[in-house]
Amino acid sequence: MSLDVSQQLTERLRRPGAERGLHFAGCWRPWSWLADAAGAIDAALVEFGVGRDQPVALVSRNRPAHVAAVTALSATHRTTCMIYSAQSPAAIAAEIERLSAPAVLADAQDWTPETLAAVRAVGALGLAISDDRANPVKVVEAPPAKRASGRKPLTPAIAFELLSSGTTGAPKRFPLSWEALNGVVAGAAAAYAGSDQHEAPLVMLHPLGNVAGVCYLAPALAKGQPIVLLEKFTVEDWTRAVREHRPVRTALPTAAVQMVLDARPPREDLASLNLIAVGGAAISVDLHQAFEEAYGIPILTAYGATEFGGVIANWTLDEYRRLGPAKRGSAGRPSPGASLRILDPETLAEVPVGQVGLLEARVQRIGPDWIRTTDLASLDEDGFLYLHGRTDDAINRGGFKVLPAVVAAALRSHPAVADAAVVGLPDPRLGEAPAAVVELRTGAEPPSPQDLEAFLRERLLAYQVPVRIKIVPTLPRNASMKISLPEVRNLFALIPEE
Repeated sequence: MSLDVSQQLTERLRRPGAERGLHFAGCWRPWSWLADAAGAIDAALVEFGVGRDQPVALVSRNRPAHVAAVTALSATHRTTCMIYSAQSPAAIAAEIERLSAPAVLADAQDWTPETLAAVRAVGALGLAISDDRANPVKVVEAPPAKRASGRKPLTPAIAFELLSSGTTGAPKRFPLSWEALNGVVAGAAAAYAGSDQHEAPLVMLHPLGNVAGVCYLAPALAKGQPIVLLEKFTVEDWTRAVREHRPVRTALPTAAVQMVLDARPPREDLASLNLIAVGGAAISVDLHQAFEEAYGIPILTAYGATEFGGVIANWTLDEYRRLGPAKRGSAGRPSPGASLRILDPETLAEVPVGQVGLLEARVQRIGPDWIRTTDLASLDEDGFLYLHGRTDDAINRGGFKVLPAVVAAALRSHPAVADAAVVGLPDPRLGEAPAAVVELRTGAEPPSPQDLEAFLRERLLAYQVPVRIKIVPTLPRNASMKISLPEVRNLFALIPEE
């Protein structure tokens, strides 16, 4: 019989819970707390006519009440439409109006005058959710007797509407079907079969509103795995969580790997980990090797995207132990149920092994069609995937194509550079020209922009060298810790030329 996440969650909520259910802000909440909070959310929705198979908007935060909300909505087969909380009240309100869902769940701090007005405008139910066991749900806006027109249609096949990370522009919405979610949970169960991973706590730091958060959390909820929830990533909080709760494996964004390495927590604090999965952005070979040398923990890279419902290429630990050093820079092989191919960007014909082109993927949990990405990639003779940047990032400098990933990688090879981002700026003569923003390593001797330019001229073609290089304390990042390219471009408007 095929796995049914909704049914698994329903059964899980009926069982007597362990005391170690959900850890947040220094204390454990038992599974009974999660069951009670999820039950209260469901009861409030039913009271106001928001039944099963109906979409509900969630202004997501990494807090216990929001985990309870996801559990309640998934167990009752409702569609969860995510809204990022890390934006202005006006932007949240605009999302509420665009979605026009029959109900909106949000933390008390997100019920601003703007969001309340948006809920009234669409005639929706507004519920404030909190971690208060005695009163986890409060009605902040009851819907009128006559619902507004333009109501979001029923989406019974869809488990989640997830947002992309928005690193290159405004976040886009992608549906994750129940079938795909079942596939994600089944895949996690198969990957951890025969191990004690489901008994060791899961340290959850990925934003709940995106695909990484959902795909990381859902298997733990379905299996009843203890969850250690971090509202946001800091090296201190993450290290404490690993030291105190002893997870067997964890996942980190690339930027967090660099932050941990720079902070150098004691090796024994991380001794419980037998691997760290890294995705979301490419990790440099130098950082990869330096972290493994410092901590002896294998870093397993992966590739995925919101439109694929999560990871579609990855390493297994056994494979990494055999082939990792020989395949540095690879995101691994296609995951079970996924197929990859590389196309010529001009002719769209499949290219030979080793040649760079456009990546296409066919993912069983999504459907039978090939999905074309904007990622430039190659496959080696053993089927390992290598990423080489994105075509939609390419800068056309007077007819010469500059790939930001190539320039950023060259900058990161400088011993003082922790990370870098490269964008195209308007140029009256050439159309576009590359510009770079650089974040330095803590304690490094700071180079000047001129020093960095000279460094690049020895490693890049002349047309690839940025026309402007700015050094900033920290690069702008979104909730997923990915660099926000729109904010990088804004820095050049805010920081005058030297």
